[in-house]
Amino acid sequence: MAIEKRREEELDIYRPFEEMQKVIDRFFEEFPRIWPTTLSAETFVPAVDISETDKSYEFEVELPGMKKEDVNIEIDDGVLTIRGEKKEEKKEEKKGYKKIERSYGKFERSFSLPSDVDEKNITAKFENGVLNISIPKSPEAKSAKRKIEIK
Repeated sequence: MAIEKRREEELDIYRPFEEMQKVIDRFFEEFPRIWPTTLSAETFVPAVDISETDKSYEFEVELPGMKKEDVNIEIDDGVLTIRGEKKEEKKEEKKGYKKIERSYGKFERSFSLPSDVDEKNITAKFENGVLNISIPKSPEAKSAKRKIEIK
């Protein structure tokens, strides 16, 4: 029995971590090119809290620094859409350095609503940078609920 030296290409199957590292390196080289341009400094996503009561669904949307005139709410075929634009205030500073961490730009959030909502009686209130949307549940949907006997 003769001892043979393994060829270089045969050794590749014994180096899975090197191959994985090549894939990861290639991903990060391509990352700036494939990253969506829609997620830039001109876009922000407002935080939304959604809760449910016995009578309604409640949406609370944080929109600091915005006015109610900058926000549009629509409902179409069971989908609630909130969109708007937070405009950047241009201030000229005489200082040599300024850092801005506020988000500006257009936003749009859409939510599929359950079938038990009463679309005709939705109300919205905007106060202190918070948008509150109340979507009542339909009384017909409540009465349609019944227990089913298992046979």
